[in-house]
Amino acid sequence: MELRQLKYFVGVADELHFGRASEKLYVSQPALSQQIHLLEDEIGIELFSRVKRTQQRKVELTEAGSVFLIEAKNILQLADKAIETARRIGLQQKVIKLGVYRMMIRTRILEIIRIFSENFPDIELKLVELPTFLAVQDGLFDETIDIGITLLPLKYNQLTETPFKTGYLKVMLSENHPLAKEENLRLEQLKNEKWIEINKSIHTVFEDIERMCKNAGFSRESFIVQEVSSIELLGGLVSLGVGIAFVPSFYDASRVQGVVCKEIVNVDGSPYKEVSIKQAICYKTSTSTPTIQALTTLVKDL
Repeated sequence: MELRQLKYFVGVADELHFGRASEKLYVSQPALSQQIHLLEDEIGIELFSRVKRTQQRKVELTEAGSVFLIEAKNILQLADKAIETARRIGLQQKVIKLGVYRMMIRTRILEIIRIFSENFPDIELKLVELPTFLAVQDGLFDETIDIGITLLPLKYNQLTETPFKTGYLKVMLSENHPLAKEENLRLEQLKNEKWIEINKSIHTVFEDIERMCKNAGFSRESFIVQEVSSIELLGGLVSLGVGIAFVPSFYDASRVQGVVCKEIVNVDGSPYKEVSIKQAICYKTSTSTPTIQALTTLVKDL
């Protein structure tokens, strides 16, 4: 159960209308309904009468839902109080250094900065851009940054992680590649292509990708023409037509000229999600403060 789900439940319960609640909560109505269903499934009871909603188009709390509403509001109030307490204690920590890696989507970085600024307006947030997600972990371990956005798994057990996003694979091609005009791609279309790849030592899902390709009927082993240690170099070689590359959906390709990124789909057109890449916000356990932990909680709900 997540605080976000409790907020959604309370929002619908107060409005007794999914449309109005979705507008107040800044979330789409289908997503709101899905989270309410997940919450009901987790606790094993109906919070809203499905019969009345289906037959009468009326949103009404069940008896159990009315009781749950009281407790849910209490939990949310306690969570708000905990954040406020952390703010007061953490005011002595005036500067927070946030580490991000260069392949992150710019809009996500700005979203995180906005949330931090809105909830901790008295704290100065300094953005530290690092070359790779592993460099973020090194910065946390060396204490040159306070919190960081990285990819899992972690290489230091001294770090605490809070996963908050799961991404999948896209294919990066030169804009002059014969497949560049396709709306999306199936794995089978990539057979016999030349590949640019990140070095295995810093790759999070290399073995998973190899299994994925073999299941699709081909091996990349003899077709990897270049291994690189930076995403910038990978993008540059792809733009020159040296090869194509798998990149995570977190990757911001807008800064690379001459390339396009295509979604991978199954034969039936559904998104291919066999290989996942997990993004997390992390901090060093031994040097964490209430402020750092509160900031981490904020990102978790993104």
